[in-house]
Amino acid sequence: MTSTAPANRRPKVATVTVGTNEARWLTACLSTLLTSHTPGLDLTVWYVDNASADGSTEMVRDAFPAVRIIQNDANLGFARANNVGMRAALTAGADYVFLVNPDTRTPADLVHRLTAFMEQWPTYGICGPMQYTYTDAEPGDGPVALDEHNAWSLLALKLGEADGFVGDRPHRPSPAGPAHGRAPATLEHAYVQGAALFVSAELLRTLGLFDPVFHTYYEETDLCRRARWAGWRVALNLDLGIQHYGGGGTGASTYKRVQMRRNRYYFLLTDVTWTWPAILSLAGRWLRQDLAGRSVGGNTTPLRGWAETAAAAWWLLRLTPTIARRRRAHHRLAATPPAGGAR
Repeated sequence: MTSTAPANRRPKVATVTVGTNEARWLTACLSTLLTSHTPGLDLTVWYVDNASADGSTEMVRDAFPAVRIIQNDANLGFARANNVGMRAALTAGADYVFLVNPDTRTPADLVHRLTAFMEQWPTYGICGPMQYTYTDAEPGDGPVALDEHNAWSLLALKLGEADGFVGDRPHRPSPAGPAHGRAPATLEHAYVQGAALFVSAELLRTLGLFDPVFHTYYEETDLCRRARWAGWRVALNLDLGIQHYGGGGTGASTYKRVQMRRNRYYFLLTDVTWTWPAILSLAGRWLRQDLAGRSVGGNTTPLRGWAETAAAAWWLLRLTPTIARRRRAHHRLAATPPAGGAR
């Protein structure tokens, strides 16, 4: 696949980093982004602060005057806060948006290589680097080392191109595209994690941003499936990497368990590739596990499992009209032939 973009075009790339009380990570994250080697590109670095109370915004403003800062008045969650940043980047004319978590360190050539990949392979709407273990280093200590894959990348390599719910339904078809037209050194995994997700502005303008209902978790998985339904390809770039600590903002917590539990049901209920009998069967299996305190986001006591599952059920019940609207929109999206020269 050869790009049809003019040879003299300078792509505009915007990075978006959302932080909530994560000042300890931001120096390494932003300094490596700002020192990216980006010949032929226009790079803008955005920081979206989610009502931090640890002086994050002041630190970024003082230490990184080149960074564009957006201060939210409240914690909007990962999905909405990234939407704020992506919307600002699109308004500023970005051709590509790179979502980068605070607990990352970016190699100097990564932004340039991701952009080059998307320019050469416009059938891909979303891509992302493999993730490597995070190492503490001071700015200027040398290149960002990519020594060992982190836990997320190891799991992605193990699962390969299987469906995202392969653990529950091993015979579900792969979400990967056909062999014809595939870029080399790519893994068309079920999704690209939002910690390091590179997306074309065309895709965002066509499909919209993250579904804000997710708040935190599953929002990037949803965007990746919508991209595929619309005809774009989604892949991890096997020969590119970024350091990512993982869990830097949430870690193992009640918040993570509650968000992942309820969002998993919402994701399943809005997936139009599943039949209703299959949805109800899988949801019933999850329900039994959740009531026993064995949830996707971590284990807890059965008593708390019952309480958190009841809260999730009430949340989903109130979302019934939204779920119906999302399903109608997803049916239309999956049924519409791909349009445009990119796909």
